[in-house]
Amino acid sequence: MPLTTQEVPKSNQTTLGLYATPTEAYEMWEADPEHVTILDVRSFEEYVFVGHPLMAKNVPLAFLKYERPPVDAEPVPTERGVLPPGFSVEPNTEFLPEVKKVCGPDDTILVLCGSGGRAGKATDMLAQAGFTKVYNIVNGFEGELVVDPASPEFGQNKDNGWMPLGLPWGRKINPDLMWENAKQD
Repeated sequence: MPLTTQEVPKSNQTTLGLYATPTEAYEMWEADPEHVTILDVRSFEEYVFVGHPLMAKNVPLAFLKYERPPVDAEPVPTERGVLPPGFSVEPNTEFLPEVKKVCGPDDTILVLCGSGGRAGKATDMLAQAGFTKVYNIVNGFEGELVVDPASPEFGQNKDNGWMPLGLPWGRKINPDLMWENAKQD
């Protein structure tokens, strides 16, 4: 049964209101791999070093940049926490053109990030560009934040995501699925 907007964390909600759990997303892709794309919008580094769904196409929504900060620099507040001093986020200006190379406006696109927030933003961008069947994979690759202070994984994203659920993932790179511009960045 599809998730309703009320069941989705506010940070992951989208204008289209289309959501899938990681398991539902995998089943959708498995049923029609020719017409369903799993789009991983995390950075290329996350895709490679943290791991990714084996069938996911990587098109980063943004890039993390670093410049050596002054000694007394403060962390930078963001919507989802803070960035360490010296770090900033730069939007990927090629995001929409790259997605348009691999998906049409009526294709089913299942968008994934670490825990669903960036995927929500990417889903809204794709909807605004005319894509009509774009789902946010709620809980993303790593999952929801573990909030139980008694858990050894407290404060980590480890619950209900693609990887913790045991869906097919790895770190092996398929050149046909990796970020096309990774060699040039």
